[in-house]
Amino acid sequence: MMKTVCIVGAGPAGLVAAKTLLGTKQFQVVVLEKAKRVGGIWALDHNTQDGFLSAETPTNISKFAVGFSDFRWDNPDLVRSFIDEGPERSSKPAEVSMFPKAWQVNRYLEAYRAKNIPDDVISLGMEVIGAERLCKGSEGYAWKVTTRDHDSREESRIFDRLIIAAGFFSKPRPLSHSVKVAADLNIKAVHSSAFKSLKDLALDTVTPKQRTILMLGGGNSSGEAAAAVAQQISDLWYSPESGRDQKFKDLKIVHVIPRPFYAVPPYVPADGDACSVIPIDFRLYDLSRRPAGTIVGGGGRVAEKVKGSIHDSLQSIIGGNQADLGSTALSISPHEPRATAHVALSESYPEFVRSGLIQTLPGRVVALEIDAQCEALARIVGPTGDASVDNIAAVVYSTGYSPASALEFLSYDVKAILKYDPDNFRLPVILEGWQTMSHELPDLAFLGFYEGPYWGVIEMQAKLIAHRWTSGEVAGARPLEDENKMLDLREAMKQRELDVPQYWFGDYLGYLDEIAMHLKLERNDRPFKAREGCTSPARYLSPETDKTEADYIVQDLHKAWHAFLEHGRGVPRAAFRALQGDWVMSRTIDSALPSFPSGTLEGVASFHPRSPSKDKSSLDFDFEYLYIESGTLKLSNGASMPAKRRYVYRYSEARDELSVWFVKADNDLEVDYLFHNLTFAPPAEARHEGACVARADHLCVKDMYWTEYRMPLTGISLHSFSNKHTVKGPSKDYVAMTRYSRHPKDV
Repeated sequence: MMKTVCIVGAGPAGLVAAKTLLGTKQFQVVVLEKAKRVGGIWALDHNTQDGFLSAETPTNISKFAVGFSDFRWDNPDLVRSFIDEGPERSSKPAEVSMFPKAWQVNRYLEAYRAKNIPDDVISLGMEVIGAERLCKGSEGYAWKVTTRDHDSREESRIFDRLIIAAGFFSKPRPLSHSVKVAADLNIKAVHSSAFKSLKDLALDTVTPKQRTILMLGGGNSSGEAAAAVAQQISDLWYSPESGRDQKFKDLKIVHVIPRPFYAVPPYVPADGDACSVIPIDFRLYDLSRRPAGTIVGGGGRVAEKVKGSIHDSLQSIIGGNQADLGSTALSISPHEPRATAHVALSESYPEFVRSGLIQTLPGRVVALEIDAQCEALARIVGPTGDASVDNIAAVVYSTGYSPASALEFLSYDVKAILKYDPDNFRLPVILEGWQTMSHELPDLAFLGFYEGPYWGVIEMQAKLIAHRWTSGEVAGARPLEDENKMLDLREAMKQRELDVPQYWFGDYLGYLDEIAMHLKLERNDRPFKAREGCTSPARYLSPETDKTEADYIVQDLHKAWHAFLEHGRGVPRAAFRALQGDWVMSRTIDSALPSFPSGTLEGVASFHPRSPSKDKSSLDFDFEYLYIESGTLKLSNGASMPAKRRYVYRYSEARDELSVWFVKADNDLEVDYLFHNLTFAPPAEARHEGACVARADHLCVKDMYWTEYRMPLTGISLHSFSNKHTVKGPSKDYVAMTRYSRHPKDV
């Protein structure tokens, strides 16, 4: 007789659990989801305003890690849904981004459900409010699961097995858990998950004196949130729609962080020279970087030697210890003792810090009070003493998430067996078997119930659970998950010990390989060589895997891998990212014609981020800067005059193209027409040149322009670059060489 299984949650974990168990044909499965749609934190469409994420938020790892082993991202039906249901319907083919947007992730999950799970398996709008383990004598144990629907009707059912797949990040953690907050701050204070636009901060209601947006938190989401706020402020200042409005020109962000973290963009150098780039997960989970022999998953507290090597690796990506950003709060000391490495994945955060729009303070906010003028004031305890921040207009707090709502329905006796600690948000229960079980509760399983769960590991956990429940085989004890070690780790978290990592169960590659070996899964590496390329769930086949789909995914991964390494895919985006911010510039103009004098220009230039703007070309772009330069031009004939110039720099992911555009003469915030598209030299040539090199040519009426950029990236950082315009025409024959460098205070 088939066993009955209740799965709580219809996010990625719940869906892959249902698909996996149904594939064995040995279980009757019911999935209970309290929301009205599947997806978990991804339960949104392009119009959703109240989700955990903004609909346009991209994933912070590539589509090859945000996906399952036998369902590809460019499935024709899925791609068609991107066209039909996207924010702007289009008849042209939809290019699946390397980092899909949140609403697209939901479409992926919906399509995965439609293919693999019958409609009657999932019950939406059904909240689990109780789960009690019942002893059935010689028949073993069962689970009494009580639910409440949206009409408050309650119902109880009995199941043989229970899977908790409700999500570790199930509920935003309140600010009051870590900060003493006055009863009425008279300003908006929102969790970072609730921030979608500046409108959420009610800035129109604050006084002219209140110009500081206070950000607090030191995790990954804090860097993302601070950069998102800064991006919208920059857009407010420099977009065609609002750039002439001076109302909020003096806004600033103060980000209070408890420890330094590395701000890492989605594309990072494949190697030290940065002439080729790859998605961040391609580098972190590159099989060739693991020692020879059996791959063993790591985790838990970090040994001093390992801690140092992780810092070294991240600094090779960053191009230093971030001291050049001019922020003591972000500068990583080379001396011990220092904390384990922490990372915030953000494309623009470092340059917003360098430019001063984001100001960082080391320490922790311990209180939010009302001062004598009835305005909000933050009290900070820092490493060198106490500090305060006043004139606060709004607060955005990145305090993380609580897994409590995914556990609170369990009965007291079950929680006791799991050693549940409601005050520990990072390690609330003690599990084993790659964080899927407690040996005392063999009929209960967990999926993705740890910080930073990757979809590949979740899928492997589902296969592990299915194998355990069908064969009765339980994997041997893993030293990492020894109960005493886990309790020691929990205490170390409480004491904020320096050897506790940001993600204690974070060896994605290691866990995939370990579980696959335990399950004796078939390797699916071709056309990769052994230990080549990035790992993927599709590189491990179980009997139920759709091999045609898995082969397609591995082929696509192999194609992308070599496009990045050998053909320079992604380099235009990495170069575009590195241009952001403020520069000192020096230009020499060497003319061969006496009618067109030579000269020099000394000044400053800035690349200001803003949202992509529309123009008559009707082309789509993903990122955009308004470039502004100003200085003093001195001509060879003795004349001297102020000089200003503006362009718009744009990047398109679909075309992997960086382009430069003229602005309109009567409105220097608006795009007019194309100056040039830059073609980047392939990695082999760039290595020979010692810099990323990009070239373009352009006929302007009767004058021909040949342009060359040289960008010597160090890791992701660009401390100087140059461009050269060679111009020839009926009345022009000159070479203009411009050299840019960061402000001396920044390096």
